[in-house]
Amino acid sequence: MRGDAAFAVPRDRQSVTVRLDGGTAIEGEIFLEYMHADLSIHQKVTMFLENDNMFFPLKVNASGGTDFISKKNVWTVEVGFPEDPETSFFSHLLMQTIPVIAHFYDGTTISGILMAEVPKEKARLSDCLNMQNKFLA
Repeated sequence: MRGDAAFAVPRDRQSVTVRLDGGTAIEGEIFLEYMHADLSIHQKVTMFLENDNMFFPLKVNASGGTDFISKKNVWTVEVGFPEDPETSFFSHLLMQTIPVIAHFYDGTTISGILMAEVPKEKARLSDCLNMQNKFLA
């Protein structure tokens, strides 16, 4: 390889289900950037969602083709939870969890657990929701 990072193909893939605003669910694989640092799967997916790219490729399971998805149209990205979460799924850093119910403009709601990699003193829901440059809006 000549060192042209712009032309390098990301090596890590992650199986996900992408749910779009209209309710469509697409199962496939996202392409995570190769990282030299030891990052957890959660950290890699978070970095993927929070980068400045407006679109991302998704290798669709059903067709085998690749679709380009606009982040503006993404409602949720679901990553399967491993049976043994200690297998590098989460970092062993400052992971906090907060139960939430989100209400959307069309009247739908979703409930679950918000996970944020923040110190304990920043584990309030308002702190997590107001973090700059994060995928969750």
